[in-house]
Amino acid sequence: MEKAAEREVKSPEAVSAGESAEPVEKADGGKKKMSNLGLRVISTVVLLPLLLALIVWGNHWMWASFLLVAACLGGWEFMKITNGQESGVTRGVSVGLSLIPAVAAYLVAGSGAPFSGEWSWLVLGGACAVTVWGAFLFNCFRPREISRASNVITGTLGCAAYVGVLFLFLALYKRDLGESANAWVFTLMAMTWLSDTGAYFTGRALGKHKMAPVLSPKKSIEGAVGGFVSALIAAFAAKFIVFGHLSVWQVILLAVVSNFLAQTGDLSESLLKRSFGVKDSGNVIPGHGGVLDRVDALIFSAPWVYIFARIFMV
Repeated sequence: MEKAAEREVKSPEAVSAGESAEPVEKADGGKKKMSNLGLRVISTVVLLPLLLALIVWGNHWMWASFLLVAACLGGWEFMKITNGQESGVTRGVSVGLSLIPAVAAYLVAGSGAPFSGEWSWLVLGGACAVTVWGAFLFNCFRPREISRASNVITGTLGCAAYVGVLFLFLALYKRDLGESANAWVFTLMAMTWLSDTGAYFTGRALGKHKMAPVLSPKKSIEGAVGGFVSALIAAFAAKFIVFGHLSVWQVILLAVVSNFLAQTGDLSESLLKRSFGVKDSGNVIPGHGGVLDRVDALIFSAPWVYIFARIFMV
């Protein structure tokens, strides 16, 4: 009782100023936000130049290796979100199984594949079968609460689609798009991240109508429009700098579909996290959260930009 009474007594300074303890707590929260902002800035300053150097000077093997590591981290985050009660061994095996089809597709599928041949589709089909077989057999012979086995199986197959397939398309840029590969990678990033920035500032300045309050309370329709305009500007900038052969309607088509998918990807990861009661996918990037938190929009729009590039590339 005495301790409770002590907690209710305000400090002399607070009494004299007519303040409660709540502003102090808000101030502490502000300090935490500033600290988090500092971590975000430091992480960006350190990691962004390394990423840019890899894109500009790295070959397709280096780019694919980097994305494989990122996919492993993203897959781990996905399995931790969907199967957080499982052991590290179970989540690790699930991630490994989920990435087999993507790795096989990169190596043998398509004209740009380093080991393509008449048997390519057989290898790819076999890789998909191994993932399905492994997901079931691993859970058949690993003792656990049987009611959780279906969660692990569906999590493994979901990871193969959400992480494996979408990261695969990012890897294909440098494998298949020739001399314009770097330009397409930068265009994808510019449209995605400028959209995110434009949506943020437009939403703060003009946002009044909530877009998806259950999934992301801070996102507004006005912010979404601002993000679309920013992506469109990035697409036209890419046209005037490197893709002069693209017509106006092609640039608009590129930006509209890409931005729709990017914003959908952002909401989709929020849907996944909220359905499992998770705030961040991870903490591997200081101040930014997890890998999936940073690339949720990028990996959703990556397949479309790759397909567009293959159709309209000169």
